[in-house]
Amino acid sequence: MSDRFYDVHYHLFDLSHPNLLAFVLRDDLIDTKTTRKILGSFPFVLKILPLWIVNLFPGKVTRKVKEYIRDDAKNLRNLLSVMEGAIEYHFLYTEYFLLRDKKHFGTFPGARYRKLAVCPLLMDFGYKNLGLDDCFYNLPPAKPIINQVVDLLNAVWFYFNFDLIPHPDKLGRLKLIPAVTPPDNKLFEIYPFLGLNPRNYDLTEIAELFDKYFRDYERDDQPDKRRAKILRKMGKVRADLEDMITRNREKEDADYYSYIFAGIKLYPPLGFDPWPDDSKELEKVRFLYSECVRKRIPLTVHCSGRGYITSPKASEFTDPSNRWKKVLARAEYRDLKINFAHLGTQFDGRDDWQKTIMSCIRENGNVYTDCSCQTTDKDNYRKVARIMDSQTEANILFGADYLINLIWSGSYNEYLDNFLTTPHLSEKQKELMCEINPEKFLFG
Repeated sequence: MSDRFYDVHYHLFDLSHPNLLAFVLRDDLIDTKTTRKILGSFPFVLKILPLWIVNLFPGKVTRKVKEYIRDDAKNLRNLLSVMEGAIEYHFLYTEYFLLRDKKHFGTFPGARYRKLAVCPLLMDFGYKNLGLDDCFYNLPPAKPIINQVVDLLNAVWFYFNFDLIPHPDKLGRLKLIPAVTPPDNKLFEIYPFLGLNPRNYDLTEIAELFDKYFRDYERDDQPDKRRAKILRKMGKVRADLEDMITRNREKEDADYYSYIFAGIKLYPPLGFDPWPDDSKELEKVRFLYSECVRKRIPLTVHCSGRGYITSPKASEFTDPSNRWKKVLARAEYRDLKINFAHLGTQFDGRDDWQKTIMSCIRENGNVYTDCSCQTTDKDNYRKVARIMDSQTEANILFGADYLINLIWSGSYNEYLDNFLTTPHLSEKQKELMCEINPEKFLFG
């Protein structure tokens, strides 16, 4: 039995976290196939304007949309079922179904992995109603990422302090009980990434975030030291919004919130500019990169043509051959560890981004990519096998993009099983992607 399986691309969401407009308008949530299926119920629909149909048969259109969600949109219902649950139960709930499977994970005879190490990537959705001039409530509150941090910390605390078991009296229900499972016997190890967009903060606030969450990381001279410190804090920290603002706990213990995060998540489609033209914004971004180099903090960067897109410059900011080239070309950022996620997939038939990423990997061992959301079927791993060679195999990571991958996958169990049983990767390649390479990326 191997010790750890790493999933470096994982999400902890409930419906309060995303920019809801961006979530609903994702082009992979409501796509052409979905629309055609709904509107195809009406005669001549593909030859006339859908608005005309809606005006003529408003009740029937509404009924068809509801029928689609209730009867056909299985994956959408699955996704929403997880997202509408209490965030505190997330890891307990996901663990319950993985252990119930008795397939790859756990301590039972025949299990392949004792631990599942996941990296929940928080996303800085920014000020969600900023710029909505036609909206009455259009003045955004401060600290856009703070609620997600509170929810994350409490979900991790809940996971290590409670167990979820079949209800002894109510068939088909689960019951929450105080933990009888020792922390070391829990399935999950949780290494979160802090979502950050410097444009939402001034330079002083960014420096305070590094001091709050990444204090003393520069002293970790050995990989195991970083991981051991995060493990010691895992499940020990609770948080509330008031303390995050007043910082009272930090006045008693300056290190209280340090060694919670393993890295930082950047998201260009939401407006993160890797190399801004504005001098003040550039100063903040350069400080971010410099601190990540100094403290050996890895970055995961969204690099796909899909996702939560709110910026009109989403493609320009995401393109690894554009502004990112200016970052990677600078000698002072040579040691910056960056994971360009999703294999740089563009979804329009081109593979320019992927070729750029692979070229960067060959030139710089600190550049990585992950397969998150690109491998929902066992046969999808053919494309991973095609790009893995002796120069790149040490820098390709496994990522599931759970729970967003529920748009295409039946479950997290299914996604993990597809990777572990695909015939298109050798056992050595799988070991590199889910064991060896992630440890180097996260802690090396």
